[in-house]
Amino acid sequence: MPAWLEVFGRLHPLLLHLPVGLLVGVGVLELVAAGRRSAPAPRLLVGLAALTAVFSAASGLILHEEPDYTGDTLLWHERLGIAVAVGSVLSLLLHAAGRQTAYRLTLAATLILLIPASHKGATMTHGEGFITAPLREEPEPAEPPAPAAPEAGNPVVRASYEAHVAPLLAARCNSCHGEKKKKGGLRLDTPEFILQGGRGGDALVAGAPDESELILRLLLPLDDEDHMPPEHKKQPLAGEIELLQAWIAAGASFEQDFELAPGLALPATPAAPAPEPELAAAPAAALDALRDRLVHVQPVAQGSHELWVDFAAPASAMGDAEVKELLAPITEHVAELSLSRTTISDAMMSNLAKMPRLRRLDLRSTAIGDAGLDKLRGADALEELVLVQTKLSDAALASLLDMPELKKVWLWQSGMSPEAVAQLRAERPALRVDAGDAAAAAPLDAEGELVFTSDAPPPGAAAPPAGLAPVNAICPVSGNPVNPKYSVVFDGRVIGFCCPNCPKDFWADPEKFLAGLK
Repeated sequence: MPAWLEVFGRLHPLLLHLPVGLLVGVGVLELVAAGRRSAPAPRLLVGLAALTAVFSAASGLILHEEPDYTGDTLLWHERLGIAVAVGSVLSLLLHAAGRQTAYRLTLAATLILLIPASHKGATMTHGEGFITAPLREEPEPAEPPAPAAPEAGNPVVRASYEAHVAPLLAARCNSCHGEKKKKGGLRLDTPEFILQGGRGGDALVAGAPDESELILRLLLPLDDEDHMPPEHKKQPLAGEIELLQAWIAAGASFEQDFELAPGLALPATPAAPAPEPELAAAPAAALDALRDRLVHVQPVAQGSHELWVDFAAPASAMGDAEVKELLAPITEHVAELSLSRTTISDAMMSNLAKMPRLRRLDLRSTAIGDAGLDKLRGADALEELVLVQTKLSDAALASLLDMPELKKVWLWQSGMSPEAVAQLRAERPALRVDAGDAAAAAPLDAEGELVFTSDAPPPGAAAPPAGLAPVNAICPVSGNPVNPKYSVVFDGRVIGFCCPNCPKDFWADPEKFLAGLK
């Protein structure tokens, strides 16, 4: 995506307020005009509302290509935003046509749609229940318990990433930096993603908490716009920050325990978020839409709601827009996906990266290049990737190395050089890399060379087995003595002939010669 288009997408938080204010203003004017039975709102104002609604929806669609937000909330916000833009344009057209009643009804419907569209956007930015949070009484988090007296013979308090650091990050950070949302391109829910960092660089520097961005952001003043977590979120306690500092100072190991400073007690482990609900069945309408377009879709296993989707039949007619439209309602359900020979581009890869259960992806014979593969780094569940006959170069190596769950990759005629393939195999020895360059397997055994000849058997050659000896001594076609090597099996009997030409006449009309068998 061009840089200027990305900038336009990031203007969405600014642009979206314009149609909201203008549409509400037009609605108030129409309400007053209806009460006074006066002329409708100025067409210029209605036109500005429609124009800004279209620009806001367009910028939102561009911003959707970035991987920071996923899930049903984003999907509904996008759909409702498009509906508001369409309603605004229809209102303008009806206003211009002088159809006052239809115009006001359409405007009213648009304003109704504006409410859930705005609510879904606020939920993505601030979290569920942000508006009503002050009305709910929530207990303040308790301060860490006082340091316990060290036990005799064991004066050192020890902690670990698994038992203490991971639950702390899950409770305080992962709502914005986890699987569903990756603000700043940063995830803190697994060791691999913590080490990967975000768009701003490394999240931590092992052994140096004072140089680690994770700690620096926590220690900024609460009103600083770079402070993390944001001011409206629950803030970590002093003991929790000290735990993170001690972990990083000890080398930020994900396996080894580390010691806490004298007098520092372990903070109470925050409760981890509740597990996600079980996957529901995919919408029947979405499955019907796929089948109507000849796309194959079925569950990956009996009783499973995860899906295998294959675009093989209509591949040539399937580009970014068509694939995106058909897959959007089942993003949470796709486990195996084949887009082989479709006309998709690199831009589509951002949508595929948001599929949380996508384990196998077939992109053979497509125009996917290095930029598209780079966007797949966010596909955390991806285990098998088919890149045969794509448009890659050696620059794709970095993206493949950065897919920790990848187990198999096919790279025939993908554009990657043998040197890059060899480096991938060296750095990821557990990854099965099939580049079509494996040596042919040695045969276990081989039959000797066959020699065909029309020469008669040498004198003394072994006679044919009794079961294969001709039942006749005279050729039924020519009347000459039979040569056993010119024999055929007919109706369960071996019939001999004198030469290789006679069997042809026999097969042309067997009944004619059977009576002459002697």
